[in-house]
Amino acid sequence: IPYWENRSIRNRIFKEMTPEWKDCYTAGIFTEFMEQRAPGHTVADDKIYHKGFSDFIRDIEKNIQNLDYLNDLEAYDKQEELKAMLICAKAIISFAKCHAEKALEMAEVEKNSRRKKELKKISEVCSYVPANSPRNFWEALQMY
Repeated sequence: IPYWENRSIRNRIFKEMTPEWKDCYTAGIFTEFMEQRAPGHTVADDKIYHKGFSDFIRDIEKNIQNLDYLNDLEAYDKQEELKAMLICAKAIISFAKCHAEKALEMAEVEKNSRRKKELKKISEVCSYVPANSPRNFWEALQMY
């Protein structure tokens, strides 16, 4: 879109990149996918398929309790990072609950029986994951 030429975040970022980076981009080492997303956007392992965020919350709280402020110079920094993780984990569960509630509200007034069933399923799944580990493929997809 002509209006956004030289006005986009992408354009600003590209202006800051080194010539070496631009050469790599031109050579195709970085795809548009990598250009648009940070490297950490993808889940790196399968923990989320074996634990729910309620489990992560318990693990985080345990780690906070086990911090050694007397002998570990980084204990305070670790505590702050763990507290941030705790906030995020709780927010993820809360966010899913909002979707579960909204889907159920929508199901109650939906006239189309097929869509009503879909909305109830969405509500059921979002009520269970991400707080708990997924029990099936559908929940695993939602968890991701």
